[in-house]
Amino acid sequence: MPIQSKQLSASLPRSLRSRRSDLVEWMDRPDCDPVMLHNTYRYFPVINRLISRWRGVYHRFIRPLLEPGITFRLLDVGSGGGDITKNIYKWAKQDGFLLDVTGIDPDPRALEYAMAHQKKAGAVTDTDNPAAAGLRFFQTDTATLRKKGHTFSFVICNHVLHHLPESEISGFLDDLAALATDRVICSDIERSTVGYALFSIATWPLFPNSYIRADGLISIRKSFRPGELNHILPADWRVVRQFPYRLLAVLDHSADAEHPT
Repeated sequence: MPIQSKQLSASLPRSLRSRRSDLVEWMDRPDCDPVMLHNTYRYFPVINRLISRWRGVYHRFIRPLLEPGITFRLLDVGSGGGDITKNIYKWAKQDGFLLDVTGIDPDPRALEYAMAHQKKAGAVTDTDNPAAAGLRFFQTDTATLRKKGHTFSFVICNHVLHHLPESEISGFLDDLAALATDRVICSDIERSTVGYALFSIATWPLFPNSYIRADGLISIRKSFRPGELNHILPADWRVVRQFPYRLLAVLDHSADAEHPT
């Protein structure tokens, strides 16, 4: 059954001092409304372009490590609707680099949407061989890829860390580190009262019949502050703050890699 709009309304919490890791986003519920879920995936490109700002991340943290004539591989973990996965593939191709890009997500609903809407970008389905060239999506998780011995030049994720129970974060980061040969980049929200208020106001009249506003506000309440994220990261990782209210958790495997801040 569709969720009534009053159920999705959100007022400013009394305090964002502590993370609310117990909250669950509406779109992660198995019984969420399929129309609203579809619309949420449809609006993700706008949200990610304005807030997640992956083009800047690509230029600062991925492009400088690419070399002409050499094929690099990138894994996008929790790729959702696939817009970030597709864009990184497109940007690298436009810049003249060879970058094989794989998007994975454990949710079959996300995979179905990504495959249905990214074919124009050259996506192919290959559930058995994640080393296939080009851009593709398939349903799996990091633990499975690690057990099979797959590795990628870059491993990225967007808005995944705050979704995980705290008991699973360490193992997840360990998987990402094992899968990457060059660099891991985890992009997420920086929890902020100001950011919460701005997002609430800015999205109030927009993104109708979707979970964008409700889940965005829940995600902010579940997300980290810089010190909190730094505390849970292994020693070799670092936290990079970005505008607006963004945090990157970065791991460099190469001692020669430049460290943009």
